[in-house]
Amino acid sequence: MMVENFYRASQTSHVSGHHRTTFDAKKLLTLWTLLCGGVVVLLWGFFSFPRKFGTTRITRNKTCDDEAKICMNAWHKINQNCFFLIQHENSWPVAKQNCENLEAHLAKFNKQNELEALMSLVNEGSSYWLGLNKRNLDKLWLWTDGTKYNDLKEIHDYGECAFLHKRGIDSTTCDDLKDYICMKVGQCP
Repeated sequence: MMVENFYRASQTSHVSGHHRTTFDAKKLLTLWTLLCGGVVVLLWGFFSFPRKFGTTRITRNKTCDDEAKICMNAWHKINQNCFFLIQHENSWPVAKQNCENLEAHLAKFNKQNELEALMSLVNEGSSYWLGLNKRNLDKLWLWTDGTKYNDLKEIHDYGECAFLHKRGIDSTTCDDLKDYICMKVGQCP
């Protein structure tokens, strides 16, 4: 009887030990899988993200002569800048936001030849929002980047937001609906 009880106890102990070993092996395997998976994800992130985003940074920081800069299709190159005439009427604030969504801003010109080139692109009867506004406390004509307008062309003052047409620059309320011109600096090839 005592031998029989000892035999049962050793079997129970052995089965319980085997179960514990199997349970510990499953835990260890799960833990090892998670650890290896985490290492793989970290290595992928470390080696893929810098390459993916680094290329973009290198392209943007690349320098070249103004003449060598290029514009995307449908953008007009004037000096070192690219201009895109968008024929979809919006209010001035919405046009400004739409240009920003294109990584650009409403058109700005600093030179007479830029202004004349832009005016030549505009069809008779069309008008396009520019980045000029006087939505500030001093009521000065400022570009969207905060710089003061250099008065290359007189602005007929009827509102707080300026637009370009075939014969010059006028202004109206910013809520009027007009086409608009986006601008960004040309990129090096």
